[in-house]
Amino acid sequence: MAAGKGQSMTQARSRIAFRLAVVTAVVTTTSAVTTLPAQAASWTPPATVSAPDGVASQQQAAIDGAGTATVVWAERRTADIDVIKAARRAPGGSWSAPVTLSNPERDADEPQIVAAPDGLVVAAWVENATASAADGRRVMAATLRPGGSWDAARAISAAGGVSRPRLASNKHGDAIVAWHQRNGLRSSRLNAGATSWGTPQPIAGSGRQHEVALDFSGTAHAAWKDTDSEGIDRIKASRATRNGAWETATTLSRAGRHGEQPAVVTGKDGSTVQVLWVLRSSVRVVQAAHRTSGGWSQVQTISDKTRNAVRPEGVLDGQGNATAVWQVNLDSTQSGVAAAGRPASGTWGTPEQLTTAGAAPQIGVDDGRTVHVVWLVNRATDADDRVEAVLRPPSGTWSGPGTVAAENELWSVGLAVDGSGRAVAVWRQTVGPGDTDPSRVRASVAE
Repeated sequence: MAAGKGQSMTQARSRIAFRLAVVTAVVTTTSAVTTLPAQAASWTPPATVSAPDGVASQQQAAIDGAGTATVVWAERRTADIDVIKAARRAPGGSWSAPVTLSNPERDADEPQIVAAPDGLVVAAWVENATASAADGRRVMAATLRPGGSWDAARAISAAGGVSRPRLASNKHGDAIVAWHQRNGLRSSRLNAGATSWGTPQPIAGSGRQHEVALDFSGTAHAAWKDTDSEGIDRIKASRATRNGAWETATTLSRAGRHGEQPAVVTGKDGSTVQVLWVLRSSVRVVQAAHRTSGGWSQVQTISDKTRNAVRPEGVLDGQGNATAVWQVNLDSTQSGVAAAGRPASGTWGTPEQLTTAGAAPQIGVDDGRTVHVVWLVNRATDADDRVEAVLRPPSGTWSGPGTVAAENELWSVGLAVDGSGRAVAVWRQTVGPGDTDPSRVRASVAE
């Protein structure tokens, strides 16, 4: 991030370390780590996609149905301006030279990226409306049509009080972006084949930590946390059909306990939506509820109740089977990764500990119902940080972990998976503790 935003590389690293711990109490209960067979996927050697000597961060990745990967990130242009850049790689090829998507004279950050199977790519970010930051920020978006080049960026929201854009798309090429503006949540759609975004619609009058998903029919699903009359953060969810307004929200998490870190996903056929979140109690636990045509299921705690769990992520495969992963905080400095599954017509199974040395897991699923997971391994010495990956085929067991990258100073891994099982992992590598020291975006592809 640019100087003047109140964040140095050292400060950012400290916050990441805190996020890995989340709580300082040591949890002594342990459980067996799943024994994993050899990893099957073959990852390309890591490549630098941003300027090697630049200051880059906030990287995100997407991959279309042909296996072409796109990465976006924020990169410093001047002391006060970050710009949004993108690079692409076709299967078997090399990464393209970066292109700038945002206005080079306006500070921009919080990039997001999605790709549809037909090759449509949509990027969104937050950008200053004018050269003066006091005039407010707005959501911007750019599209890349199959066989074409990036369209000029367009404003999606009004300026003022805008943050946290979140993008989602479906297999038909519909896209939606949701954002926080002042106290409320809003969204706008880009329907398949359209060239302009729809008028912004209110999701909720208040809320934070929102996430959004889009099913095959174009129905959008959102989850967020909101404070109730007792001052407790509750997890809420709503949906909106392609041409309809957002429904009155349903409160999913229990009264009297704070809920946070919601995640929302839809199945390939759109018949189910899954929401995950963290419930804060004496131990943080991951909870889940899913919605079908019959309404919302009962809430189920899916993580080990003796360990602090954070950062849940999930997927639904083409048959409605759910898989969730999350970070388990083993003590004040060490974390691992756990996973659990739920058959389409059943309940969540016993969680499995995938590793006792990992953090911030990311998850995807392909059309063959193979689940892909990556995570970070940060060592105290920073000499052997790693990005690791595992797979689980349908009705099979987890394989791996395999090494995607073994490099110094790695942070913030992301993952995208296409229908054929090709995947792209992206992360940030820092080259010094200072705010002006280089940090670059690195990527690897499994194909």
